[in-house]
Amino acid sequence: MNALNAPYRKAAPSGTVLWSLLWVISMNTAHSAPRAPAPAAGRFLISETEWKQERATPPPPSTKFSPAPGAPRLELLQPKPGPDTLASPFDIQLRWNAEGEARIEPQTLRIRYGWMGLDITQRVLAQAEVTAEGLRIRKAALPSGEHKLAVEIADSLQRVGRRQFEVKVQAAP
Repeated sequence: MNALNAPYRKAAPSGTVLWSLLWVISMNTAHSAPRAPAPAAGRFLISETEWKQERATPPPPSTKFSPAPGAPRLELLQPKPGPDTLASPFDIQLRWNAEGEARIEPQTLRIRYGWMGLDITQRVLAQAEVTAEGLRIRKAALPSGEHKLAVEIADSLQRVGRRQFEVKVQAAP
């Protein structure tokens, strides 16, 4: 052992401390931000398991989202807002508009499911057409039940627009 390694060897943690530290790091990594697993079968945007987990967990206190003045406006074109129960699969179409000279930045699109905020953006992008004018998903499949989706997109001035919508779904037999 040379002189440069000697002080380091003396200061190194014991085996038990080192393993404890590695365990804590691995647990923090394993339980960090939840990742959305791929849909189990077919082209479901949300799996039945995720829907059940969402329904079984009580929501936290409501937090208000206040868009910045001039933030993009999102409009739900399809399905039409209302109390109707939709047959799955169904089309979803959103249109967004930037204000003034700002432009929509499609790469900032984020879609979250339920109050837990499960990020399903990649699932949607695999099935959707996304442009600077809007989003279209043909034949979006969701399990039977009530679902909440939140869509966010930013403009070139980093102002974020957000739209939440709820749908009641009856899956096809």
